[in-house]
Amino acid sequence: MELAERAERFYGLDEELLRDPWTLYADLREHAPVLRVGPAVVVTRYDDVKELFRNTDGFSNKRWTGSRVTQRRASLVPDEVEKYDYLIRLDVNHIGQNDRPNHTRLRKFVSQAFSRRAIDNLRERATGIANDLCDEIDASGDDPFDLSTLSWRLPFLVVCSMLEVPDAEIATFRSWALEIRRGLGTNYDNLDAAFDATQRLEAYVLELIRERRARGVGAGDDLVSNLVAEDLQGTVPLTDAELVAMFAVMLTTGNANDMISNAVIALDERPDQKALLRQDPALLRPAIEEFLRFCPSVHGVHRVAVGDQEIAGFPVRAGETVRLVVASANRDPARFADPDRLDITRKDAQHQLDFGFGIHTCLGQWLARLDIEVGLRVLYERYPDLRVAGPFRYRREYQFRGPERLMIAKH
Repeated sequence: MELAERAERFYGLDEELLRDPWTLYADLREHAPVLRVGPAVVVTRYDDVKELFRNTDGFSNKRWTGSRVTQRRASLVPDEVEKYDYLIRLDVNHIGQNDRPNHTRLRKFVSQAFSRRAIDNLRERATGIANDLCDEIDASGDDPFDLSTLSWRLPFLVVCSMLEVPDAEIATFRSWALEIRRGLGTNYDNLDAAFDATQRLEAYVLELIRERRARGVGAGDDLVSNLVAEDLQGTVPLTDAELVAMFAVMLTTGNANDMISNAVIALDERPDQKALLRQDPALLRPAIEEFLRFCPSVHGVHRVAVGDQEIAGFPVRAGETVRLVVASANRDPARFADPDRLDITRKDAQHQLDFGFGIHTCLGQWLARLDIEVGLRVLYERYPDLRVAGPFRYRREYQFRGPERLMIAKH
């Protein structure tokens, strides 16, 4: 099969190719490091991906203006177009889908809450949540147990605590978040479900906004108050639409959800690395950088070409969507020695691009690292002999990678 055809099938969600993206990525890096695949130009080498992150003038973060969106919209019937346009309006107000100066303004409302120091202050809370979840697993008597009990719920519960989502509504929020996240990862192949979930989330957030504004809580009291503040150091307040998008971003884009499961799988398949971590638990924090490099959750992000230009000599047209395959960049042998080997002692793993690079480096990077560290630490402290129990399969997505369900035996 020709390389271009394989790439087309991969991004068309061919299950066989999705099972092993690494072989395709390696072939693309070697033979077609920049390739037009459907409505997007796919970029797979480390240096090219990093340069595109850096080039904010030539490549816009306004991904909703690109060819990937316009082509998808053109394929829909009128009723579907109405729903798709509603969902794209969420993207318009997404903090990660804006350029300066609006990106700077949006980031200002949450930067303090997501600083490294502020996130480290959440360590005790996150550890308590992780232990509570393991208590639930033990009380259920399930062995093996579904790791999503912890891998999905821990990061989600930490964010919900920051957003002050009542316990009784967390399950509902999670169902909305799952549909919205799938939509973001597949260009809304679940259009009806994502539309319904986003409408429900919007109604909830708007009611929360009205309640908070009625209370008159000032900026600085907590994250939600900062979001609804009208006097945050002279910054133009967030609109209602921007607030809905901000909630959606925080509830759906944390890649720690899959990273805990992906790391457990990687260690289970490599007993030498698991043994090394058990011998020296202090390796866990630096090992997280290697997990992010080797088995990331986020496989690609998008930019839009501002004008006609070239990427490594490949012509790109104005308005074309450019897909930066960070998972491929992180296994580029030109940047990382023996890149297809998991090495939790790797000295340069921190140069992985899982969180992006430059001014658009993921705002939630420190929270994701904390969630992954706490989740793995508590799991292996509670169940030092845990192992993957039986077969599993990855979700049918190309942008976010993680198992649909992962059963874990405690012994």
